[in-house]
Amino acid sequence: TLPRRHSEFPFALDCSSDVAKQAGTAFKHSLTGGMYLNGSLTDDRYDPTMGYDAHLVGEVAGPPGDAGFWKLKGGGAFHFPLELLQMMTLGIESNDDTEEEEETASVMGLTLHSSVNFGIARPLTFNGLCSNLGGIPLSDRFYSGGPGQLRGFLPAGIGPRATKGGSSTPGGDSLGGDMFYTSTLAASIPFPSYFETLRQNGGRLFGFANAGTCVSVDPSVGFGSLSACSRIMNSSRIAVGGGVSMGTPMGRFELTYAVPMRYGPKDARKHVQMGFGFSFG
Repeated sequence: TLPRRHSEFPFALDCSSDVAKQAGTAFKHSLTGGMYLNGSLTDDRYDPTMGYDAHLVGEVAGPPGDAGFWKLKGGGAFHFPLELLQMMTLGIESNDDTEEEEETASVMGLTLHSSVNFGIARPLTFNGLCSNLGGIPLSDRFYSGGPGQLRGFLPAGIGPRATKGGSSTPGGDSLGGDMFYTSTLAASIPFPSYFETLRQNGGRLFGFANAGTCVSVDPSVGFGSLSACSRIMNSSRIAVGGGVSMGTPMGRFELTYAVPMRYGPKDARKHVQMGFGFSFG
């Protein structure tokens, strides 16, 4: 962990005591395995309009090393074009030229998108063989927020924060959590024919609603307990908005405007965001 230095006093740290405690070098020994579909079951890896995608990754850290924990992270996305639903309902073939096909023009190109991502982590001591650094290291905790994940909030913009310190960080230092989820519901359409260049290059307009949270739950309390479920639901953030997206050979580009509808007093919010990633989130 490398804390940020103070802008005026180079020998002082601009961070909370929680971050300063983990400053320095730590040794981690872990095994990681996972599965990625990488958009192989969608029509476009970076800006899909049909199909589904999923990933699941697990990690176990233990001796020899300072950190001991297990972590599971995964998610999935589903994309469904309404044109396909209407064609199935009316029994229209894609190459038919009928009056019924003209009636589908109202939903031509309209696609519904949904995605869910989650993560769970728990500390392990291995009977004292791992010092655990006071819990799961900050670098291995979950952080939530930002374009493609939880729009309307900055990266690491929600979740547990230090009570003070980190004057250059909105809301104080983010300390990460051991559980997070994000979910998105969206609808997109191609650019109007007036913007022919953007339309030909796969540009789309979309509206969205996303929700998510990032929390820390006491290791002695299970995630399925009533208190943990209540905390997860009560801490959920919500934002709605719209934007433009485009799939490029290098990844998915999006420009969005979001309005946070539910947020906490220390959350780092941001209305206009630009993001670049490898999947729809």
